[in-house]
Amino acid sequence: MTKADIRWDLEVDWVAVGSGLAGLTSAIVAHDLGKQVVVLDKAPKLGGLSGYGGGEVFVPNNHKMVELGLEDSIDSGRTYFEFISAGFSDPALMDRLFENMHAAIEYVEKEAGVRWLAVEGLPDYYYPKAPGSHSGGRYLSVDLFDGSTLGEWQTRSFLTPHVPQGVLHRELYEWGGLAKVTEWNYELIGQRITEDKRSFGPGMMGYFIKAAMIDRGIPAYVETPVEELIQEDGRVVGVRAKREGADFFVRARTGVLLAIGGYDHNKKMACEYEAMHEWNSATPPYLHGDHMVMGPEIGAAIAAVPPTNLAMFFGYNIPGEESEGAPLYRTSWECGCPHAIWVNRQGERFCDEAFYKDYQPRLRSWDGAKQEMPNIPPYLIFDQNYRDRYPLGSYMPGMELPGELVETADTPRELAEKLGVDADGLEKTLDRYNEFAARGEDPDFGSGSYAWSVRLTGDQSYPNPCVGPLNKAPYYGIKLVPVSVGINSHGLRTNTNGQVMHVRGAPIPGLYAAGNSAALLDLGGGYQSGTSNMRAITWGYITGRHAAGGE
Repeated sequence: MTKADIRWDLEVDWVAVGSGLAGLTSAIVAHDLGKQVVVLDKAPKLGGLSGYGGGEVFVPNNHKMVELGLEDSIDSGRTYFEFISAGFSDPALMDRLFENMHAAIEYVEKEAGVRWLAVEGLPDYYYPKAPGSHSGGRYLSVDLFDGSTLGEWQTRSFLTPHVPQGVLHRELYEWGGLAKVTEWNYELIGQRITEDKRSFGPGMMGYFIKAAMIDRGIPAYVETPVEELIQEDGRVVGVRAKREGADFFVRARTGVLLAIGGYDHNKKMACEYEAMHEWNSATPPYLHGDHMVMGPEIGAAIAAVPPTNLAMFFGYNIPGEESEGAPLYRTSWECGCPHAIWVNRQGERFCDEAFYKDYQPRLRSWDGAKQEMPNIPPYLIFDQNYRDRYPLGSYMPGMELPGELVETADTPRELAEKLGVDADGLEKTLDRYNEFAARGEDPDFGSGSYAWSVRLTGDQSYPNPCVGPLNKAPYYGIKLVPVSVGINSHGLRTNTNGQVMHVRGAPIPGLYAAGNSAALLDLGGGYQSGTSNMRAITWGYITGRHAAGGE
């Protein structure tokens, strides 16, 4: 659509489409540089995907590490990022990321009041096996946020169904991690929930929403999906959105930022781009890939990194569980605890179940002779040893598991027959696994050899926190399905200013992209928890400054 004959309903300098970390960071920065700003979001609440997540921000050699006396360096951080990228990153974009990440993180602390805490003792994914990896402190989280300070947005901002509110990262690990969830301090958690003291993703987004909407008075329009970019002489000058069933035209004198997340709830798009037969998501049900439609409509280029080892998990939906009106899919962390393994249809283990960076590419293994992916679907197998100690989703030990989700049997053979798994293969697998697991060993796949997975899901009371035999009836099994957390392989191609690039190689004037709407070329072909939030804040900072003439 062109500008001709449009009657603008609202005129501002900067339009941030999306209210996650990238959108709100750009809005805060542009406002602070004197620009008139508005935030538009399709969802009925603010916070985006970031409000659903764990709230980790991964920054090597961050200022909180320095304050704690933890040694690190930019060079080692860059070495680690290059390892993660597997050669698929754009060096100029990675350079830009490293040049600005510290300034961006420190800016929102100083100017927006975000109270960062270093997460001590949580190692990088690949520590100590990867060059440049670190034993702990590169992750930042936030201190507890008081939800009552959000005014009208207190009940119109996302909470997450995936992690308990009112728990700080350091407390999670002090209380034993996910394996010891039954022993957490629920009296303290209940008190904090009652007082709306937020942590993890909702706590982090609380700081940004307060800084933008309350402290700065930046207007936000929810339930206002942007459907079209408006150009004049090749420049993006505004958007056409829908508000209360009618067209809502917003003029952007300086620029438009697409920061609306990915395409997790557009199953057709997700299956095609991610090369999967099936797709489900743990994200809010408002991510439909609108940027992948609006951008190409005006010539925007799409770029991609391999989907092989980003942040896709496998998990399940407990029948009847919903969030925001959509089925709630949980990622399966059970396989990182003792007494639980994964097998394929042949009843065979094929990965280190405790470390998803190992299992994800092995799941995508291709059998060229049979033209199939033999490890999909995986099956979670556990026994009564597991049920006596650990939860399954929201089902604590002692609670009856739903038969619609979990198959139960007195023997491994009977369980295999119920699941449609090769019975001989499962019996053989358990015989071998149990022999070594009794000694805390896993010579086949090295479960428990990564410090990150040990810290997050392992039971520290075991010789190997991630390994224990499956030898106590009854036996249980679940057929798992893909569950994405919103880190997609395809996005809009951007340059070092965050401007969206045209297919012919030049930036499209007035159009920017950041967060998961921008292709992961700055990160490359791998992933590390907290990098998505870090790049959202950093590119939000870069785009807000560039559009406002701050650099």
